[in-house]
Amino acid sequence: MTSRRWWLVGAAAALALLIAGVWFWVASTRSSTPEEAALAYLHALESGDPERVAATGTAVPEPALEAFAAATALIQDAEVTHRADGGPPASASVDIAFHLQGEEHTARLTLESVDGRWVVDESGLGTVTADSAIGTHVAVGTASAAVGDALPLVPAAYAVTAAPTGLLAGESTVRVLPGENVAATVDARLRPEATTAAQEQLDAHLATCTEPADTAAAGCGIRIPWGTEFREVSEIRYRIERSPTVTLTPTAFVADGGILVATITGTGQDGSPRTTTYRTDSWSVRGDVAFSADGIELSVW
Repeated sequence: MTSRRWWLVGAAAALALLIAGVWFWVASTRSSTPEEAALAYLHALESGDPERVAATGTAVPEPALEAFAAATALIQDAEVTHRADGGPPASASVDIAFHLQGEEHTARLTLESVDGRWVVDESGLGTVTADSAIGTHVAVGTASAAVGDALPLVPAAYAVTAAPTGLLAGESTVRVLPGENVAATVDARLRPEATTAAQEQLDAHLATCTEPADTAAAGCGIRIPWGTEFREVSEIRYRIERSPTVTLTPTAFVADGGILVATITGTGQDGSPRTTTYRTDSWSVRGDVAFSADGIELSVW
């Protein structure tokens, strides 16, 4: 046999294997009965693989798939125990049982026929509604949700953490079951990194405050007693010798101990040109603190 014929035979064999593989994947994900579809969904949950869950056809939101990748425990020993009778022709219900963290649970899943394929509907999901001592958001893995909002998740165990995770610590472990909402309370607390981030943000704010100007900027803690010496001011130039140091709480901050030098140019009270330098060794600012899903925000008084 010539090398060309061997090549053709090899290519045909490879194509046949590819077609067989595609047929097997389609056949395995297009379950012919509600019981098979429910079991395929349960096995996907047991695998811990978000892509395998998505392949079952169940409409799982992307944040839920992201969170599933960080699940702390998966369901085990899942089985379909009974198919319920009745319901619309394109709908079916099955009873299931499984173990999660050593405890047995039961639930009922509803399935729909979509383009000739049985898929588990939203009954295959649960939700978590969280509260946090600090901040407006919580995180489950890389997914986040606003405090008080229900976050859809696939059945598993999860760690619900304070957000942003790089600035806040604290978590609550929850078990998410099909068709149920679970409440989570996160005892959030400040990480040292939160103070560092606040200091960086305040330093950037004070750098803007101390750009050359003809008036002292508001919300910067700058008070210059030039009124008795100047009739009018044409320019103020600043030099920060030391920024105020931030002390942080969950809702507010105080920054003390700054050293600021201000040189004022203008017209003195006697009408002649005047330049005077002022210095304070007790420059301080205060304000409010808010934590969002992405970071910290200071509001300087």
